[in-house]
Amino acid sequence: MFFSLNKKFIYTISFFFIIVSVIFLYTFYVINLSKTQEEQKSVISRNQQYIEMLYENIALRKELVGLEENYPQIQLSKKIKELTKSSQLNAKQEQISQERQRADEVIKSYNERYQTLEESFRIILISTLLFFFAMIVLWLLVKIWVLTPIDKLSHVSTLVSKGDYSPRIKNSASYFQDEFDNLINTFNLMLKSIEDSIKEIHRAEFFLQSIIDSIPDGIRVLQEDGTIILANKEYYRQINSSQNCVGQKCYYSSQKQDYPCPLSKFTCPLENLKNNKDNNIKFIQQFAAYPNRPLSVNAAAMIFNDNKDAPQKYIVESIRDLSEDIHFSHQQKVSSLGFLSTSVAHEMKNHLGSIRMILEGLIKKYHPQDSEEKSYLELIYKQLVECILVPERLLKLAQFAPDEQQTYQLKDNIQDIISILDYETKNNGITINFKKSRHNISARGNASDFKMVILNLMQNAIKAMPQGGTITINLSENKIDNSACISVQDTGIGIEEDKLNHIFEPFYSQGHSTKNSGTGLGLAIVKSIIEKQNGTISVTSTPGIGTCFSIKIPLNSEK
Repeated sequence: MFFSLNKKFIYTISFFFIIVSVIFLYTFYVINLSKTQEEQKSVISRNQQYIEMLYENIALRKELVGLEENYPQIQLSKKIKELTKSSQLNAKQEQISQERQRADEVIKSYNERYQTLEESFRIILISTLLFFFAMIVLWLLVKIWVLTPIDKLSHVSTLVSKGDYSPRIKNSASYFQDEFDNLINTFNLMLKSIEDSIKEIHRAEFFLQSIIDSIPDGIRVLQEDGTIILANKEYYRQINSSQNCVGQKCYYSSQKQDYPCPLSKFTCPLENLKNNKDNNIKFIQQFAAYPNRPLSVNAAAMIFNDNKDAPQKYIVESIRDLSEDIHFSHQQKVSSLGFLSTSVAHEMKNHLGSIRMILEGLIKKYHPQDSEEKSYLELIYKQLVECILVPERLLKLAQFAPDEQQTYQLKDNIQDIISILDYETKNNGITINFKKSRHNISARGNASDFKMVILNLMQNAIKAMPQGGTITINLSENKIDNSACISVQDTGIGIEEDKLNHIFEPFYSQGHSTKNSGTGLGLAIVKSIIEKQNGTISVTSTPGIGTCFSIKIPLNSEK
């Protein structure tokens, strides 16, 4: 319980004043006043007894005188006769008067002593009051010179203990400076120094946090128990949260679970760096906020030797969103394809266009009528026109996909990709079966992106059938959920079950030879495009039998 010095001084002065006053008054009364009263009573009592004895003596003398006068025959002794003389009686009367005077003088003396005692009591009471007022004045001086500075120091110290370093103690300008004035000035200088140091620390922290926030990758720093002590803005975007995650466990922040990540499902950098001699590891992970967005995590151990006896170990994680890399790879692939298509189209269209014009002239000049030769030439002409359309399809495929959505026909776009890969499939002994719906099925999105999806799936199917086989493409409409269903099935070597969960991860390649291995971004690009169009993609595979990719995308809802 807090008890101020001010109250302590007041209560102590009051307590001692009351105790001393009571003891002094009691002692004064017992020693002086009571004793004087007893002496006065004793003297008066003895004097009264003496006077009474004198009165009795005089009365006896008078009786003897009366007996001597009434009975003259009685012979009194000489000594008794001396007692009956009138001179003796007068002497006794004078003695009584003297005793009365003496008693009056004693009473007067005692009254004077009482007055003296009363005057002494008044003096003592006045002295006590003056002592009390002196103590009050002393307390006021102590309060002004000691208690008030201490109270100011205590008040400001309380604010400082709560983290507020801005208040200062007001020191009254005085010519005579004491120790407390020096202490207050030193305390204010100390607060200013601490406040400046804290501002500098905050500025350095803000500068460091700004640098970390400007890093395009997500950054978080963990303690050995998984507690987050630092994170940047990109990490908050990756976990889709604006709530401060400092102090949270890493598994709660990223995976939204209250227990450590199971090692069979996640790669834990804490456990790996403890058991691994290397100081850094790299792995791919997904966070709970975006389960379909792959993240590349590069974790490294950091030793902080601020305490040589017990150095602290931290884990620094750099988290990169691979969806941007996928998008960049897709754009790079489209750009390369566009450059190749432009060159091929330019060369092919010039030469094929010249051949077409020559063939048209031959048909008109030498075969104006229907004949067998003319039918063969017209057949060659039609095939030549189809050859000219191939580079045009390549150009359409390589066109930059705008962000705004457009309506496109699924059947026509699939047919374009089949035409582009027609030579490659036939050269590898592969047959393509396209099972399409009788009526047109349209969707909203980017036709070039959709073509890229079919192209990637068909190229993967071709790679999976080095000895030839069949690719079956099925296009149908699901009126229940208003979606289009596209499946691409091959009769290739298939995918092992333990690898099915990783094929959509970036940089994971399922190529079975150096010739067929790719960058591992094809299926990641496919999944990114399908999810961009609010669709889904799934895969089933049996090793040695084949693989089937199934796609569902929303149909065009516009009339």
